[in-house]
Amino acid sequence: MAEKRLLGQMLLQEGIITENELQEALDIQKTSGHFLGRILVDLGHVEESDLKRVLSLQAGVDMIDLKNINIDRRAIEAFPSALAKTYNVVPIKLEKDLLTLAVGDTLSLNIQDDISFVLGYKTKMVLAEESEIKEAIETYYGKEIETIDDLIKWLAQDVEEMEGLDSIASQGEYATITSLEEIASLPPVIKLFDLILLQTVRDNASDLHFEPFEDDFRVRYRVDGILYDLVHPPKGLAFALFCRFKIMAGMDIAERRLPQDGRLELSVMGRAVDLRINTVPTVFGECLAVRVLDRAKTIFELESLGLSKQNFDKIDTLIEKPNGIILATGPTGCGKTTTLYAVLRKLNTPDVKVITTEDPVEYMLEGAVQVPIREKIGLTFGRCLRSILRQDPDIILVGEVRDLETAQMAIQSSLTGHIVLSTLHTNDAPSTIMRLIDMQIEPFLLASTIEGVVAQRLIRVLCPRCKEEYKPTKAELLEVRLTEEDASTMKFFRPKGCPFCRGGYKGRIGLFEILIPLEPFWDAIVAKRPLGEIRKIAIEECKMRTLLEDGLEKINAGITSMEEVAKEIHGY
Repeated sequence: MAEKRLLGQMLLQEGIITENELQEALDIQKTSGHFLGRILVDLGHVEESDLKRVLSLQAGVDMIDLKNINIDRRAIEAFPSALAKTYNVVPIKLEKDLLTLAVGDTLSLNIQDDISFVLGYKTKMVLAEESEIKEAIETYYGKEIETIDDLIKWLAQDVEEMEGLDSIASQGEYATITSLEEIASLPPVIKLFDLILLQTVRDNASDLHFEPFEDDFRVRYRVDGILYDLVHPPKGLAFALFCRFKIMAGMDIAERRLPQDGRLELSVMGRAVDLRINTVPTVFGECLAVRVLDRAKTIFELESLGLSKQNFDKIDTLIEKPNGIILATGPTGCGKTTTLYAVLRKLNTPDVKVITTEDPVEYMLEGAVQVPIREKIGLTFGRCLRSILRQDPDIILVGEVRDLETAQMAIQSSLTGHIVLSTLHTNDAPSTIMRLIDMQIEPFLLASTIEGVVAQRLIRVLCPRCKEEYKPTKAELLEVRLTEEDASTMKFFRPKGCPFCRGGYKGRIGLFEILIPLEPFWDAIVAKRPLGEIRKIAIEECKMRTLLEDGLEKINAGITSMEEVAKEIHGY
């Protein structure tokens, strides 16, 4: 297969941009993580039409002028309006079982297989202008905004099947396994299951929640740390969705009185997605939660995590150490694993051996040996780490220090000349050491092995298109412990909201607190000084910048709002 040409090189060859313009966009991409083509358009170096033409060449698809195409009415009738509006796709031709669809960007090509599965047609994609697609959707489907709820109405067209779902759902725990397996395989259930996952991956959601109530059933998903309503399916369809999740995850579909855990690997939009599924019984039926781990996600560079120069220099110093333990700490979902993988990416050179052990493996890192934990068969972190040491690694990543055995093995690995990266759940960097002492680890062993602790949180980033500068009130300033005098030299921005973001925010970035323990710190630990005093020593003697200080710097730079920082440092 021919190697895919790089967009930047193709734009250069076409004479559309210069070397300097390409380098400028690449530098921005390193820190923002945005798509190169979009950056070049925003900078004014490339016209939207030229970008679309080159993207079509890169992807090997036809570029069409939608205004001069006669759209097949049969294609419109075969393609539901809610699907067209949800994914910004226009059907233009239906020939036998081949449906031709016009999309606005090459990223949408990834949903081709998913749409084929939902509709039962083979599909062919062509590229068209976004504005022309929007106009065609309004012409053929109307201007009303439709949601995934409207798709349910389309899925529920087969009344007989829907009545069968309701009938089996009403049987509750008395339903037979055969009937449960049957409803999980019905076309409306398969289609809704696929559409929910499609929307979840498309919007980069981290979690799915299926929640039963007395008169309602709610499906929500979490995007950038915030929960949003996704769909409210009817009772029968919701019950069948549960059955499908449980069957595919290898769970017991007949057991609805006890909590269960399962795991499922799927390909959605051409991306490998790992789903961790948990159910708990409630008064109105089972509640199901799904953690979505997109293994195809880009592993971020250290430069794009949101580290200040001072914190970046500290991490740079830490990773130059020949051995020792580096810990990332914070609540669940704060980006600890992402940070450690960014460090691994920097350390992962051809002359070192990297082994990771995780539950589960969240990112794929080329050149690293990655071992998933399987506690059901006795493969725990401690046991796995013991075996890893016999593999002669240079760098080891342990997913989490959960118990004394794992902590002891990590320390032993460090003392025998290895770099060990791991995570822990604590509120800040200094209390991480106290947590390890609570695990019965001797302070002198910690002093010999702990090179640094990185505490972090994730905060939402203000949308650059619509954020607005303003003057905060005294009460707002107190939320981030600022006086009016302190605020006089700072700038403050707040979210406004626009079509390109969710409520004025787009994406997330890290707040960091990095502790490199020095002798005065360890003296205080050995002397069993109070945590407040130890924290003061970390700030004054070890030059640790707190999460709040890092947050204030990001507020002043217009990266985030006071509300976001206050939410993460409240009570801290």
